[in-house]
Amino acid sequence: MTSPTKTEIRRRSGPRPSGTRESVAASTDLPPDFEVWFRDHRESVYRYVRFRVPTREVAEDVTSEVFLKALRARGRYDPKRSAPRTWLLRIARNAVTDYLRSLRRKGSLHISLDRVPDLVSREPSQEERLLREEQLRRLFNAAATLRPADQEILSLRYGSGLSNMEIAEALKITSNAVAVRIHRALTRLKAAVAEDGAGSGR
Repeated sequence: MTSPTKTEIRRRSGPRPSGTRESVAASTDLPPDFEVWFRDHRESVYRYVRFRVPTREVAEDVTSEVFLKALRARGRYDPKRSAPRTWLLRIARNAVTDYLRSLRRKGSLHISLDRVPDLVSREPSQEERLLREEQLRRLFNAAATLRPADQEILSLRYGSGLSNMEIAEALKITSNAVAVRIHRALTRLKAAVAEDGAGSGR
């Protein structure tokens, strides 16, 4: 899995001054606290985004955009109101919503088999890898039929790996409410996967 690098953020954050690569990097260094945020939270942001969008390339682009937006808005970050990861994921949620809205207008939310190998574990045989890819394809396409709230909470829990308490902070609801929503979303996802399997077997 490839996530955007600091070089990518620097490259896209503004015009480059003339001079050597070293002078460019030095003149566009990220703030120290943002360097830490990027190092500590880029994986979590990427995996949240990757759970919601159809391809690795799109996930990388959206993740880069999330950190660019955060970099530009860092002066508005209030540590008393949220942790850095929660704040970054709030930006990611908005970025994903914007992307999916544009995708819906194009009428293409389903995921083809060749778009999921980056999330497939390295199974020992080709047959097992193909089976895993097919399972992921069905899972992603079933998830795309869920209501946005279900997709959101499953992405936060299983994409970013947030705890129920962290999700509660991000969504401004109670931990109990998070647990209930996750349970209901998983129930609906299981039903959607079964329906997709039944449909493909006809």
